[in-house]
Amino acid sequence: MWQLQRNDNQAVMNLHSQYWWSDEYSWSSLKQSKPVYSLSGAMHIDQGTMLAGRPITLDCSKARIKRMDMETLQDWSMVPELKMTLTHPDGRTFIVMFDSPALTDIEPVKNYRAGDEEGNDPFKANIILMTV
Repeated sequence: MWQLQRNDNQAVMNLHSQYWWSDEYSWSSLKQSKPVYSLSGAMHIDQGTMLAGRPITLDCSKARIKRMDMETLQDWSMVPELKMTLTHPDGRTFIVMFDSPALTDIEPVKNYRAGDEEGNDPFKANIILMTV
């Protein structure tokens, strides 16, 4: 099970274990500049290691989230610079904050009439985070 914990007030949200980290292997901490050539023709390339900014997109293809939890995440995403600890189901932890937009591809699993919604209604929603 994924777990997201606010670092300011220790509030915890458990997320469906079938959320999938869709961009886990598409990011590299090694970054480099475009080649720059000196007047002598020598090529200069700057390289460095990124200390933060790794995307963590929790894909909802096979996971569901309750309406009330989605609303809580939406509220959390409105807190400027909110830092949280994300715990991967395998035990790894990451200090994260919401990227923008924080939630994408939001849709109910079934259609509800206005006024018939309940807190336990299942939704699909991607959760967009990044390491800090």
